[in-house]
Amino acid sequence: MTDPVVRAYVIGQTPRPDLTNNLKERFPSVSFEVIGALDGLVPEAIETCIECAYPLETRLQDGRRIVVDASYVAKRIQHSFDASPDGVFAHLVLCAGPFPELGLPLYPMPPVIRPFETALETLRRRGLHDLEIIVPFTDQAPPALEKWTAAGFRCRSHVLTDRPASEPLAPWLAGRAGSGGADALVFDYVGFSSDALREIAARIAIPVFDLGHLALDALQELLDLRSHR
Repeated sequence: MTDPVVRAYVIGQTPRPDLTNNLKERFPSVSFEVIGALDGLVPEAIETCIECAYPLETRLQDGRRIVVDASYVAKRIQHSFDASPDGVFAHLVLCAGPFPELGLPLYPMPPVIRPFETALETLRRRGLHDLEIIVPFTDQAPPALEKWTAAGFRCRSHVLTDRPASEPLAPWLAGRAGSGGADALVFDYVGFSSDALREIAARIAIPVFDLGHLALDALQELLDLRSHR
């Protein structure tokens, strides 16, 4: 059996070793093709936004950080789907933005793993409804709350950039999100380290979920099914 080919999509430009290095470590038998939604664009050609419907902060090849709208990124990724060659086992989107139509309805196979939709399935299956949501920057908090509320969850948001630089992340989160009576703490973005998650989980009495890690778990399930065919 040949190694499966998985196309992994980042919302900025490649390379993004901070997001992709752990892929090969966890899935040594998978051939990953990493694609940036903004690859091939000079900065001046990118549609940045100030008042985005759903803002996503990302990085360009020169290290510059920009904010783009989720709908703009979704169109760019969809073009990559349309141009993908035969033989792709799965598409893995490395972003927690709301992409409900991405890859549908033309792509029942290969499957498209979208972290937010994967998280919805996981949390609903476990009966978790009241959430503490962690977002990376202030402007993303209102649309993130709207995204989760529209999906039927009750939630409160916390913004990572609100944390004082002198305060370690784990105790800061434990003080803000660990005593509100929620069912779970959810990192609503992709790229958080496993070590940091374990440290936070050790300090908080409720389950801790990360959308990026849930997406990788979903990929593992697909690979397990493939190996048993």
